[in-house]
Amino acid sequence: MRKSLEKYYLRKIFMLEAYHFFKLLVKYNASINTDRDIAKMQYTLLRENHTIEKGLSMRNPRKGFGQKKVLNLLIRLDKYVTLYYNKDKEFVDYLLSTIHYYITYTKQTGVDISDIELKFNTLLNRLDNHTYKNIVSGIKPETKEHILSECNKNFESLLYSRHSLRYFENTLLTKEVLEKALSLAQQTPSACNRQGWKTHIFQGENSHKLIEWQGGCHGFEDQVNTSILVTTDLRAFLFYEVHQAYVDGGLYAMNLINALHSLGIGTIPLSVAFGYDKLDNLSQFDIPRNEIPIVIIGAGYILDNFNVAVSSRKSINRTNKYH
Repeated sequence: MRKSLEKYYLRKIFMLEAYHFFKLLVKYNASINTDRDIAKMQYTLLRENHTIEKGLSMRNPRKGFGQKKVLNLLIRLDKYVTLYYNKDKEFVDYLLSTIHYYITYTKQTGVDISDIELKFNTLLNRLDNHTYKNIVSGIKPETKEHILSECNKNFESLLYSRHSLRYFENTLLTKEVLEKALSLAQQTPSACNRQGWKTHIFQGENSHKLIEWQGGCHGFEDQVNTSILVTTDLRAFLFYEVHQAYVDGGLYAMNLINALHSLGIGTIPLSVAFGYDKLDNLSQFDIPRNEIPIVIIGAGYILDNFNVAVSSRKSINRTNKYH
Protein backbone atom coordinates (compact mmCIF):
# COMPACT_ATOMS: atom_id res chain seq x y z
CA MET A 1 0.00 0.00 0.00
CA ARG A 2 2.79 2.43 0.87
CA LYS A 3 4.55 1.87 -2.46
CA SER A 4 1.29 2.38 -4.32
CA LEU A 5 0.68 5.67 -2.51
CA GLU A 6 4.21 6.84 -3.27
CA LYS A 7 3.75 5.96 -6.94
CA TYR A 8 0.44 7.83 -7.02
CA TYR A 9 2.00 10.83 -5.27
CA LEU A 10 4.90 11.04 -7.74
CA ARG A 11 2.64 10.72 -10.75
CA LYS A 12 0.43 13.49 -9.38
CA ILE A 13 3.46 15.75 -8.98
CA PHE A 14 4.61 15.05 -12.53
CA MET A 15 1.12 15.79 -13.89
CA LEU A 16 1.00 19.07 -11.99
CA GLU A 17 4.45 20.02 -13.31
CA ALA A 18 3.36 19.19 -16.85
CA TYR A 19 0.16 21.21 -16.46
CA HIS A 20 2.02 24.20 -15.00
CA PHE A 21 4.51 24.14 -17.86
CA PHE A 22 1.63 23.83 -20.33
CA LYS A 23 0.12 27.03 -18.90
CA LEU A 24 3.45 28.83 -19.22
CA LEU A 25 3.81 27.73 -22.85
CA VAL A 26 0.31 28.82 -23.78
CA LYS A 27 0.93 32.25 -22.31
CA TYR A 28 4.57 32.92 -23.15
CA ASN A 29 5.63 30.76 -26.10
CA ALA A 30 6.73 32.97 -29.00
CA SER A 31 4.50 31.13 -31.49
CA ILE A 32 1.34 32.40 -29.77
CA ASN A 33 0.25 36.03 -30.24
CA THR A 34 3.78 36.72 -31.47
CA ASP A 35 3.38 40.30 -32.59
CA ARG A 36 1.18 41.35 -29.69
CA ASP A 37 4.16 41.17 -27.33
CA ILE A 38 7.22 43.34 -27.96
CA ALA A 39 9.60 40.80 -26.43
CA LYS A 40 8.21 37.92 -28.50
CA MET A 41 8.44 40.00 -31.66
CA GLN A 42 12.01 41.04 -30.92
CA TYR A 43 13.16 37.49 -30.21
CA THR A 44 11.60 36.15 -33.41
CA LEU A 45 12.97 39.03 -35.49
CA LEU A 46 16.47 38.28 -34.19
CA ARG A 47 15.96 34.63 -35.13
CA GLU A 48 14.94 35.57 -38.68
CA ASN A 49 17.80 38.04 -38.92
CA HIS A 50 20.31 35.33 -38.00
CA THR A 51 19.20 33.14 -40.90
CA ILE A 52 20.60 35.83 -43.20
CA GLU A 53 23.91 35.89 -41.35
CA LYS A 54 24.08 32.11 -41.51
CA GLY A 55 23.62 32.17 -45.26
CA LEU A 56 26.35 34.77 -45.67
CA SER A 57 28.78 32.72 -43.54
CA MET A 58 28.63 29.59 -45.72
CA ARG A 59 31.75 28.43 -47.55
CA ASN A 60 30.14 29.24 -50.91
CA PRO A 61 26.88 31.17 -50.44
CA ARG A 62 24.37 30.40 -53.17
CA LYS A 63 24.13 33.32 -55.57
CA GLY A 64 21.03 35.36 -54.77
CA PHE A 65 20.17 33.30 -51.70
CA GLY A 66 17.66 34.37 -49.10
CA GLN A 67 15.64 36.96 -51.03
CA LYS A 68 12.28 35.69 -49.82
CA LYS A 69 13.50 35.58 -46.22
CA VAL A 70 14.85 39.13 -46.42
CA LEU A 71 11.57 40.39 -47.86
CA ASN A 72 9.63 38.67 -45.08
CA LEU A 73 12.00 40.16 -42.51
CA LEU A 74 11.43 43.63 -43.95
CA ILE A 75 7.66 43.14 -43.78
CA ARG A 76 7.83 42.15 -40.11
CA LEU A 77 10.33 44.89 -39.32
CA ASP A 78 7.99 47.43 -40.89
CA LYS A 79 5.25 46.12 -38.62
CA TYR A 80 7.57 46.39 -35.62
CA VAL A 81 8.22 50.04 -36.47
CA THR A 82 4.48 50.65 -36.51
CA LEU A 83 3.82 48.86 -33.23
CA TYR A 84 6.89 49.32 -31.06
CA TYR A 85 9.49 51.64 -32.57
CA ASN A 86 8.72 54.43 -30.11
CA LYS A 87 9.15 51.97 -27.22
CA ASP A 88 12.53 50.61 -28.34
CA LYS A 89 14.23 52.38 -31.24
CA GLU A 90 17.65 50.90 -30.59
CA PHE A 91 16.45 47.38 -31.36
CA VAL A 92 16.15 47.98 -35.11
CA ASP A 93 19.81 48.99 -35.52
CA TYR A 94 21.24 45.51 -35.82
CA LEU A 95 18.53 44.25 -38.17
CA LEU A 96 18.77 47.25 -40.50
CA SER A 97 22.54 46.89 -40.60
CA THR A 98 22.31 43.20 -41.48
CA ILE A 99 19.84 43.86 -44.29
CA HIS A 100 22.05 46.66 -45.60
CA TYR A 101 25.02 44.29 -45.59
CA TYR A 102 22.99 41.65 -47.43
CA ILE A 103 21.90 44.13 -50.10
CA THR A 104 25.48 45.33 -50.66
CA TYR A 105 26.83 41.77 -50.82
CA THR A 106 24.11 40.48 -53.14
CA LYS A 107 24.39 43.40 -55.56
CA GLN A 108 28.13 42.77 -55.83
CA THR A 109 27.35 39.27 -57.11
CA GLY A 110 25.34 40.77 -59.96
CA VAL A 111 21.88 39.82 -58.69
CA ASP A 112 19.04 42.29 -59.17
CA ILE A 113 17.24 42.81 -55.85
CA SER A 114 15.61 46.13 -56.63
CA ASP A 115 12.39 45.06 -54.90
CA ILE A 116 14.30 44.49 -51.65
CA GLU A 117 16.15 47.79 -52.02
CA LEU A 118 12.90 49.65 -52.57
CA LYS A 119 11.26 48.14 -49.51
CA PHE A 120 14.38 48.79 -47.43
CA ASN A 121 14.63 52.44 -48.49
CA THR A 122 10.91 52.95 -47.92
CA LEU A 123 11.36 51.67 -44.38
CA LEU A 124 14.35 53.94 -43.80
CA ASN A 125 12.30 56.93 -44.88
CA ARG A 126 9.96 56.19 -42.01
CA LEU A 127 12.82 56.33 -39.51
CA ASP A 128 14.25 59.79 -40.25
CA ASN A 129 17.94 59.04 -40.92
CA HIS A 130 18.34 56.25 -38.39
CA THR A 131 22.05 55.64 -37.63
CA TYR A 132 21.96 51.86 -38.14
CA LYS A 133 25.19 51.85 -40.17
CA ASN A 134 27.19 52.24 -36.96
CA ILE A 135 26.29 48.66 -35.99
CA VAL A 136 28.64 45.87 -37.09
CA SER A 137 26.75 43.06 -38.80
CA GLY A 138 26.88 40.49 -41.58
CA ILE A 139 30.06 38.45 -41.74
CA LYS A 140 33.72 39.04 -41.09
CA PRO A 141 36.87 37.25 -42.27
CA GLU A 142 38.85 35.16 -39.79
CA THR A 143 42.06 33.17 -39.91
CA LYS A 144 43.27 30.02 -38.23
CA GLU A 145 46.44 31.85 -37.20
CA HIS A 146 44.46 34.48 -35.30
CA ILE A 147 42.18 31.95 -33.59
CA LEU A 148 45.09 29.81 -32.42
CA SER A 149 46.90 32.87 -31.08
CA GLU A 150 43.87 33.98 -29.07
CA CYS A 151 42.10 30.85 -27.85
CA ASN A 152 44.55 30.13 -25.03
CA LYS A 153 45.78 33.61 -24.13
CA ASN A 154 43.33 34.12 -21.26
CA PHE A 155 39.69 33.39 -20.49
CA GLU A 156 38.41 36.66 -21.96
CA SER A 157 40.33 36.01 -25.17
CA LEU A 158 38.99 32.46 -25.28
CA LEU A 159 35.40 33.71 -25.23
CA TYR A 160 35.83 36.56 -27.67
CA SER A 161 37.73 34.45 -30.21
CA ARG A 162 35.13 31.66 -30.46
CA HIS A 163 32.70 31.67 -33.38
CA SER A 164 30.27 29.18 -34.84
CA LEU A 165 31.87 27.71 -37.98
CA ARG A 166 29.95 26.16 -40.84
CA TYR A 167 32.81 24.57 -42.74
CA PHE A 168 35.97 22.79 -41.70
CA GLU A 169 38.89 20.77 -43.01
CA ASN A 170 37.89 17.35 -44.35
CA THR A 171 40.21 15.54 -41.91
CA LEU A 172 38.38 13.74 -39.10
CA LEU A 173 39.13 14.81 -35.55
CA THR A 174 41.38 12.31 -33.80
CA LYS A 175 40.26 10.28 -30.80
CA GLU A 176 43.11 11.90 -28.85
CA VAL A 177 41.86 15.47 -29.30
CA LEU A 178 38.24 14.47 -28.70
CA GLU A 179 39.05 12.73 -25.45
CA LYS A 180 41.20 15.65 -24.31
CA ALA A 181 38.22 17.97 -24.78
CA LEU A 182 35.90 15.51 -23.04
CA SER A 183 38.28 15.30 -20.09
CA LEU A 184 38.37 19.10 -19.79
CA ALA A 185 34.58 19.34 -19.97
CA GLN A 186 34.33 16.74 -17.23
CA GLN A 187 35.20 19.55 -14.79
CA THR A 188 31.72 21.02 -15.30
CA PRO A 189 29.77 21.51 -12.06
CA SER A 190 26.64 19.41 -11.70
CA ALA A 191 23.84 19.10 -9.16
CA CYS A 192 25.26 17.15 -6.22
CA ASN A 193 28.12 16.01 -8.47
CA ARG A 194 25.96 13.42 -10.21
CA GLN A 195 27.50 14.10 -13.65
CA GLY A 196 24.48 12.83 -15.55
CA TRP A 197 25.72 14.03 -18.93
CA LYS A 198 26.51 11.65 -21.79
CA THR A 199 28.19 12.18 -25.15
CA HIS A 200 27.70 10.31 -28.41
CA ILE A 201 30.33 10.93 -31.08
CA PHE A 202 29.52 10.44 -34.77
CA GLN A 203 32.04 10.73 -37.60
CA GLY A 204 32.00 10.52 -41.38
CA GLU A 205 28.75 9.26 -42.89
CA ASN A 206 27.27 8.65 -39.44
CA SER A 207 27.81 12.32 -38.65
CA HIS A 208 26.20 13.38 -41.92
CA LYS A 209 23.14 11.24 -41.14
CA LEU A 210 22.77 12.80 -37.69
CA ILE A 211 23.14 16.30 -39.14
CA GLU A 212 20.58 15.49 -41.83
CA TRP A 213 18.19 14.32 -39.11
CA GLN A 214 18.74 17.59 -37.22
CA GLY A 215 17.63 19.45 -40.32
CA GLY A 216 18.95 22.94 -39.60
CA CYS A 217 22.18 22.81 -41.59
CA HIS A 218 20.92 23.39 -45.10
CA GLY A 219 23.87 24.13 -47.34
CA PHE A 220 26.57 22.68 -45.11
CA GLU A 221 25.35 19.22 -44.04
CA ASP A 222 28.33 17.50 -45.66
CA GLN A 223 30.81 19.90 -44.02
CA VAL A 224 30.32 18.49 -40.52
CA ASN A 225 32.37 15.30 -40.42
CA THR A 226 32.40 15.05 -36.63
CA SER A 227 29.36 15.68 -34.47
CA ILE A 228 28.88 15.20 -30.75
CA LEU A 229 25.39 14.68 -29.38
CA VAL A 230 25.26 15.78 -25.75
CA THR A 231 22.50 14.19 -23.67
CA THR A 232 21.60 13.96 -19.98
CA ASP A 233 20.43 10.83 -18.21
CA LEU A 234 16.99 11.30 -16.61
CA ARG A 235 17.87 8.63 -14.08
CA ALA A 236 20.26 11.09 -12.41
CA PHE A 237 17.48 13.28 -10.99
CA LEU A 238 14.70 13.08 -8.43
CA PHE A 239 11.01 14.01 -8.62
CA TYR A 240 11.56 17.66 -7.62
CA GLU A 241 14.28 18.18 -10.26
CA VAL A 242 12.27 17.73 -13.44
CA HIS A 243 14.20 20.44 -15.32
CA GLN A 244 17.66 19.80 -13.89
CA ALA A 245 18.66 17.53 -16.77
CA TYR A 246 18.59 20.54 -19.12
CA VAL A 247 20.53 22.72 -16.67
CA ASP A 248 23.34 20.24 -16.09
CA GLY A 249 23.43 19.24 -19.75
CA GLY A 250 23.58 22.85 -20.90
CA LEU A 251 26.43 23.66 -18.53
CA TYR A 252 28.37 20.64 -19.75
CA ALA A 253 27.73 21.38 -23.43
CA MET A 254 29.06 24.94 -23.14
CA ASN A 255 32.14 23.73 -21.33
CA LEU A 256 32.72 21.13 -24.02
CA ILE A 257 32.42 23.79 -26.74
CA ASN A 258 34.95 25.99 -24.94
CA ALA A 259 37.23 23.01 -24.32
CA LEU A 260 37.26 22.17 -28.02
CA HIS A 261 37.92 25.80 -28.88
CA SER A 262 40.82 25.94 -26.41
CA LEU A 263 42.37 23.06 -28.36
CA GLY A 264 42.06 24.98 -31.62
CA ILE A 265 39.00 23.04 -32.83
CA GLY A 266 36.16 24.81 -34.61
CA THR A 267 32.60 24.18 -33.42
CA ILE A 268 28.98 24.96 -34.11
CA PRO A 269 26.16 24.17 -31.65
CA LEU A 270 23.08 22.77 -33.36
CA SER A 271 19.72 22.80 -31.62
CA VAL A 272 17.82 19.63 -30.80
CA ALA A 273 14.98 21.48 -29.07
CA PHE A 274 12.34 19.53 -30.97
CA GLY A 275 9.00 17.95 -30.15
CA TYR A 276 8.82 14.37 -28.98
CA ASP A 277 7.59 13.11 -32.34
CA LYS A 278 10.98 14.00 -33.83
CA LEU A 279 13.07 13.19 -30.77
CA ASP A 280 11.64 9.67 -30.75
CA ASN A 281 13.46 9.12 -34.04
CA LEU A 282 16.79 9.44 -32.23
CA SER A 283 16.38 5.76 -31.40
CA GLN A 284 17.66 5.03 -34.92
CA PHE A 285 21.03 6.37 -33.71
CA ASP A 286 21.05 4.03 -30.72
CA ILE A 287 20.29 6.81 -28.22
CA PRO A 288 18.55 5.38 -25.12
CA ARG A 289 15.14 6.86 -24.31
CA ASN A 290 16.25 7.71 -20.78
CA GLU A 291 18.68 10.27 -22.21
CA ILE A 292 17.41 13.78 -22.95
CA PRO A 293 19.14 15.38 -25.97
CA ILE A 294 20.68 18.76 -25.15
CA VAL A 295 22.60 19.85 -28.28
CA ILE A 296 24.62 18.56 -31.21
CA ILE A 297 28.10 20.06 -31.43
CA GLY A 298 29.50 20.02 -34.96
CA ALA A 299 33.30 20.09 -34.80
CA GLY A 300 36.33 20.06 -37.06
CA TYR A 301 39.80 21.36 -37.75
CA ILE A 302 39.86 25.04 -38.70
CA LEU A 303 40.71 26.18 -42.21
CA ASP A 304 43.44 28.76 -42.78
CA ASN A 305 40.89 31.37 -43.88
CA PHE A 306 37.12 31.48 -43.39
CA ASN A 307 34.14 33.75 -42.74
CA VAL A 308 32.03 33.91 -39.61
CA ALA A 309 28.72 35.56 -38.81
CA VAL A 310 29.15 38.69 -36.70
CA SER A 311 26.17 37.73 -34.50
CA SER A 312 26.23 41.02 -32.62
CA ARG A 313 25.51 40.67 -28.90
CA LYS A 314 23.10 42.72 -26.84
CA SER A 315 24.37 45.18 -24.29
CA ILE A 316 24.18 43.79 -20.76
CA ASN A 317 21.95 46.75 -19.99
CA ARG A 318 19.30 44.98 -22.05
CA THR A 319 19.71 41.59 -20.39
CA ASN A 320 20.60 42.37 -16.76
CA LYS A 321 18.61 43.69 -13.81
CA TYR A 322 20.05 44.52 -10.40
CA HIS A 323 17.87 43.55 -7.42
